[in-house]
Amino acid sequence: MVRNPTIRRWRRQAQNPPGTTRWPLAWVAAPALALMVIALLLLNRLVEPLPPRRITISTGREGGAYYMFAKEYARLAAKDGFSVEIQTGAGSVETLKRLTAGQAMAGFVQGGTAEAVPSEGLRSLGSLYYEPVWLFHRKTRLLRGLNDLRGLRIQVGEEGSGIRPLAVKLLRDSGVTAQNSTLLALTSEGAAAALEAGRIDAAFFIMAPSVPLVRRLLLSPTVSLWSVRRTIAYTTHYRFLSTITLGEGVVDLVADVPDHDILLLAATANLVVREDVHPVIVRLLLKTAEIVHSRPGLFEGPNVFPSDTLVELPLHEVAGRYLRKGPPFLERYLPFWIAVTAERWALLLLPVIGILLPLIRILPALYNSQMRKRVTRWYREVNEIDHVLATGT
Repeated sequence: MVRNPTIRRWRRQAQNPPGTTRWPLAWVAAPALALMVIALLLLNRLVEPLPPRRITISTGREGGAYYMFAKEYARLAAKDGFSVEIQTGAGSVETLKRLTAGQAMAGFVQGGTAEAVPSEGLRSLGSLYYEPVWLFHRKTRLLRGLNDLRGLRIQVGEEGSGIRPLAVKLLRDSGVTAQNSTLLALTSEGAAAALEAGRIDAAFFIMAPSVPLVRRLLLSPTVSLWSVRRTIAYTTHYRFLSTITLGEGVVDLVADVPDHDILLLAATANLVVREDVHPVIVRLLLKTAEIVHSRPGLFEGPNVFPSDTLVELPLHEVAGRYLRKGPPFLERYLPFWIAVTAERWALLLLPVIGILLPLIRILPALYNSQMRKRVTRWYREVNEIDHVLATGT
């Protein structure tokens, strides 16, 4: 038996060499792994949080165009895993108030109403379709210009509706005010019934041509639709207005309604959101708007809307990019929520990969360095043993 203390020490150290580890690769890789975990945690805080799955949309009265469009948005959003709560109300002015107060995330707003209430912190996602300004009047009244309404009973819309501030503005600029005329605040149905019965002389409406009330008044034997004159003057003074033509026979070919082309003023419906709404919600709403509003209508050609023109409020940054360039790459080919999740992980992982690649290059060198140290240590031990055996000490 070898009794030399140096050899006995060598045997003990061979079982567990001092200053070495059984796992040199793990010793080298552990700091890199820890660095990646820290980077992921930091990036997760910096990257935009996941969007809420519930969206609140403010509309007009139940049964109106805004309400019906909101229902279609809700149906399409449900396919992408989002629920939509519809908040009905008097109209655009009330919607703007709700958005400003944070009571809704999005809403349909008529052009020409942004000045009615403070709109700080609100952004437009674009215009959606034309909304004609329908001015119906008794057939017994000759109406050439708005100044001919002076002294008459005029429906201008209920408080909180979008048509009211626009109608009051148009009338005031033509010399018709509450001091020289009777301005009424009836519901749309109430105004239509009163006009047909002769209890009022004229009524302003702003609504989609598909609304049954419009067709009803166009076919009424006691009511006429005002055809705008001086169109250039109106569109010059009111930049948010356009002129459109209701062609002869468009409403009813057999009865030839209307019996001549009628020029109408038209605002546009806008999709408005709070400035702080999540970018993913913005893209979801725009995706839905493209499906719903890109179809041709009575006054719209195919793929004209949604548009970044004819908007009053500042355009949302994400909306501007979306309307110019389309959706992000992944959202064009993958289901919406899968694309959003993949984009989020890409944002998290790309910086980590940027950190990891240099480490991958460094790790082999670090590993080799550790192995060289270990081999060198063993060589020293072997040399010491050789020396002990050779000298017998």
